[in-house]
Amino acid sequence: MYLFRFAYSIIQQTAHILSSRKKEIIWATAFIRSLENSYNGQLDDFTFKKITHRYAVYNPMMCDAFTSLQSRYTNRQERERMLLYFICSVLFDDFSDEQQLTKDELYRISFEPETWQASTIQEKIFLYAHGALADYVSDKNAYRQVTQQLYDAQIASAQQFDPAISQDTLHRITFDKGGFAVLLCHFYLDHEAGEAERNCWYQIGTMIQLTNDIYDIHKDLQQGLITLPNSITNAYTFNDFFRQLVAQLKAEIHQLPFPVAAKQQFMISMMGMCSLGQLGIKRLMQLQGNQEKLPDLRIVPRKRLIVDMENPANLWRCVRQVYRDAKF
Repeated sequence: MYLFRFAYSIIQQTAHILSSRKKEIIWATAFIRSLENSYNGQLDDFTFKKITHRYAVYNPMMCDAFTSLQSRYTNRQERERMLLYFICSVLFDDFSDEQQLTKDELYRISFEPETWQASTIQEKIFLYAHGALADYVSDKNAYRQVTQQLYDAQIASAQQFDPAISQDTLHRITFDKGGFAVLLCHFYLDHEAGEAERNCWYQIGTMIQLTNDIYDIHKDLQQGLITLPNSITNAYTFNDFFRQLVAQLKAEIHQLPFPVAAKQQFMISMMGMCSLGQLGIKRLMQLQGNQEKLPDLRIVPRKRLIVDMENPANLWRCVRQVYRDAKF
């Protein structure tokens, strides 16, 4: 019986993500173009596409997985707020990573927007999106706390360029940066999330951050950025660490106050995201082979780190991993 439920869920979710992505890119493009016109400016094409494409994938994969627990998909108002969230997220990263704003200016535009005189189209659109989201949220104290925690993690991530950074510090930055970024999203949905659901938001956020870092090992090392995945010496030990995180997420899902059938489908969605990280780790284990430790990742050619997600064998590995992990 589980096999049939699993197969149906995989087909249904894949079809939903693919069809939603196309429609949401079109809608998001029109929405941002209208916003640009109202401020008499235009975002650069790279930033524009980064916002629309990240939103169009994330919303059906993540937000619709959570609202499916309520037997529904996100409505248009929720999707608009999620697009505003990605506007803020991408533009803040640009302000920070490209050093467009100082640390003090980043704080002011984030937490003292009334004192900020916007001079660029990016700043104007950021302030609009940031303000609209803050106005919507009902629990403003909790929202301020999470945004502050995310801001602190993003600022602390500058320490990742220090070769002497400790593993404990890397762990904290990685988890908080990914966890709080995703936890923010629950504020933008119509239903109120309980503690178990909030824990799931945070936990899957940490898994997504780790997965991104796994796939960015070569790029990050070229830039001098230290991450948990690119600083490991043993892929098998790292795999054990990742599997513990998967087990923690599964435990949180079991605590959700929803029918078993709804939790089963949600489990499949979450394990699908985790399987991508597992596939990347498998590549690292192949690199290590039966040696005591990994080769120096700084000198490993990029092509040896690439995981081809269009390869049917890799897709099948992901499906098998999800099947094993998602069984209730």
